[in-house]
Amino acid sequence: MQKEMKPRHTLRIFIIIAILILSAGTVWGAIRYAALFEEISTGEATAALIAQQRARFSAALEGIGITQGAIATGFWYTYVDADGNEHVLFFDPEALARQGLSDSDLRLLTDVVSKSRITEKGDMRMVPNADLPPELQFHNAVYSFGASGQTTLDMKNAVLAKVKAGTATSEELFELSYLYELEGNYAERDRLNAENCTHFKVRCVDGAIKASGRVVDNEGIPIAGATVEIVSRPDVKSVTTDENGIYTIPTGAMKMEKLRFRGTKRNFSDGYADAILVTDGVKTLSVDDITLESPLTIVTVDFAKKTVTGAGNSFTTTGVVVKTPNSTYEIPTGAIVDESGKPYQGPIDIYLYEFTKGNPPESLMQVDTFDAVMGFAGDLMKTFGMPYIQFFTQGGVELHVMKSKPMVLTYRIADMEALRNNHDQIYSELTERDMQLLVEASRGNPYVVDREFLINNQLLRFPAFWVFDRKRGVWDNVGVSVLDTQGTITTIFYTVRDD
Repeated sequence: MQKEMKPRHTLRIFIIIAILILSAGTVWGAIRYAALFEEISTGEATAALIAQQRARFSAALEGIGITQGAIATGFWYTYVDADGNEHVLFFDPEALARQGLSDSDLRLLTDVVSKSRITEKGDMRMVPNADLPPELQFHNAVYSFGASGQTTLDMKNAVLAKVKAGTATSEELFELSYLYELEGNYAERDRLNAENCTHFKVRCVDGAIKASGRVVDNEGIPIAGATVEIVSRPDVKSVTTDENGIYTIPTGAMKMEKLRFRGTKRNFSDGYADAILVTDGVKTLSVDDITLESPLTIVTVDFAKKTVTGAGNSFTTTGVVVKTPNSTYEIPTGAIVDESGKPYQGPIDIYLYEFTKGNPPESLMQVDTFDAVMGFAGDLMKTFGMPYIQFFTQGGVELHVMKSKPMVLTYRIADMEALRNNHDQIYSELTERDMQLLVEASRGNPYVVDREFLINNQLLRFPAFWVFDRKRGVWDNVGVSVLDTQGTITTIFYTVRDD
């Protein structure tokens, strides 16, 4: 998986709360924004549609007492749901105009706003970071992506040293548990929360909530019978969606906890959704849609009989080679294992996907790398694509490849021309000299080109490569070897990290 981000400074807690509670609040379920418009080919057409949508907002909201100035520039509205949960959301006219709301969606939004407490931008004041609660100050520091001069790794190591020395405060125990949670190390998160409870009598008891949402396909059609689990809460029992693709999961949760939801169904890719509980006392949680994609192709391999279906696929002395238009997977014999970690001996169905700029996997793109910034998965993933692979027994049981015995992936980066001319305005143009340096660095140094290498050599205009851990619900940065200046790379590839 290739994904990268432009470092950006977060607008501190007001913006953060708006984004996160919009993901977590029950209001979201009532105003599910429908994407009505196809991509507009010209800026003039886009501007005309945006102006048309803004006129609709003005007509609807002016009738309930919202000023034209607030409608034009945006405003905050505080809404209390039927369960007594308070939600602070931001009406962003530009974003909503670009998305488009149906008439029914606009009526629902207007109804919610009419029952809300309105705060216009001119009435807002910026709260100094020092005046925020400690956990929100730390949250802002993490989400500022090193703006303070510290990376998340620096922050983690500094707190970890105090924890090991036995001098950590309750706040520092929380901070380290929070960072472990973002990494997907849930066992260590729970251990630190238990230590905080024992020594400081905080983070002892979970609040009870009910999380609800939908599972849909890439056309927005509900998927019945999909399994939904909370990967960050492995002890919580999974549920299945009803005929409308809807699920509800009762779970425990703590303030500032990151909940990661995973949806699965045979013949589809996995899908994920995230939510953070910013405040105490939330009783219900409405989760973003989990979108499952359809595979490019399916092949069946039998290691015992050394047979594999599909043109161009074959066995070698060490395993099987499976190909797609842009990818070649070399899967060692014995690498595909069951839940217990034992090599699976029967026939295996392999589901192969390749996502490009034209069909980005929405649910996977919304799962951030180390969750450093909302939307971290964004631009480069959309542009330069990602390979994706799943394994099942013929009875439908999911199988995995562990990091300790990985596949080897050879992959041709999609749309190299966009990198070379900086089409998406991400960093700067990727030059032929850059590619030659990466090829030379890779000679005799397998998988040397990782994110740290790119940072150290000021080459972030070439995308780092990421592998998605299906069990933890997070991305891992892995190194690659760059084989040629046309963008062919090779790297390890796995579905579960077991180190």
